[in-house]
Amino acid sequence: MREEVRMLSAGRRRLLITALWIPLAVLLLMLLDECLRGTPLTLELFETYALSMGIAAYIAFALLEMRLLRGKSEQQVLARVWLGPLLFIPFYATSWMLFRLAKMLGGVASDVAPMFGWLVFIPCVLIAGYVVSGLTVALYRTVYS
Repeated sequence: MREEVRMLSAGRRRLLITALWIPLAVLLLMLLDECLRGTPLTLELFETYALSMGIAAYIAFALLEMRLLRGKSEQQVLARVWLGPLLFIPFYATSWMLFRLAKMLGGVASDVAPMFGWLVFIPCVLIAGYVVSGLTVALYRTVYS
C-alpha cells in the first residue's frame, strides 16, 4: 500500500519560510544592540557576527534552502528541516575560510591556522541548529496537526 504524498499548502510553506529566516533576524538584532550600545563597527565586530555567528553564511544558506524547498512534499521539507544544521556547515566553513584567506593575502595575517578556526564553533552551530530545527518542527506539528 502506497502512502499519499501531501504537498505543502501556501500557509504551511509560509510558516516554514518564516522559521527559516528567524535565526537571521535574531542575529541582526544582536548586532543592532551592539551598535546601539555604542560599539564601533570594526573588523573585529564583523568577524564576530559575520563569521563566528554566521550571518554571512546564513543568508546564502537561507536563500538556497528557499529555492530548494519549492515543489517538495511535506515529508521532504520536514526531513530537510532536520538536515538543516548539517547542510549549513559548508556555508559556514566557506565564508570563514574565504575571509581568512583574503586577510592572509592582504598581509594582515601570516598564518594558515586561523582559516580553520571555524571547526571550534561546529558544536555550537549544531546545538543551536538542532534546537531551532526541533522548535520549528514542533511548532509546525502543533499548528498543523
